Amino acid sequence: MEYDILQSINLEDLSHFKSFTDRYFSKRYVLNVNGIENNDIMLMFHSNRITLLSLAPSHFFFKKTDQYKINFNIGNIDRLTNTVKGKGKKGGQMLTPNSVICKIEYDDGTTFDIPCCMKGTLIEVNKELAKNPELLREQPDSSGFIAIMLSSIAISDSTKSELLNHEEYVKTFNGCY
Repeated sequence: MEYDILQSINLEDLSHFKSFTDRYFSKRYVLNVNGIENNDIMLMFHSNRITLLSLAPSHFFFKKTDQYKINFNIGNIDRLTNTVKGKGKKGGQMLTPNSVICKIEYDDGTTFDIPCCMKGTLIEVNKELAKNPELLREQPDSSGFIAIMLSSIAISDSTKSELLNHEEYVKTFNGCY
């Protein structure tokens, strides 16, 4: 007797499954970056020191519905051309906590910068955001991440310990963002 494994899965209710980032990354939050209210950044740390940069659900970006584009050209640095080679990640751009990864540019001419909020090396930016910027709004903690960064174990651990964890973040906003 053959058994079809797909029949054992209720494909209509997949809500109890965690996403990839929920399973393998610990989320940490930086609130009011550069003193700007609701300029909140989410850093997702993997155990291998890889960190994903994204906007926190409470970021003011999610309250504005205007059309926008994401510009990875920061001054004389084009983050889209960042190329990393080899085990040592040679060629990665060095980052400080205030390094701007990209700019969000609205059709009305207003802009804001997205800093990386940690010291490390830029491995790559999410090139899909340049083609499909709506991913940032629709899936900020998965396909809409902004960049992949790498730091030393000491810096990664130090940064994680200084930031709000997910439970503290939820308490801060009483579950409402």
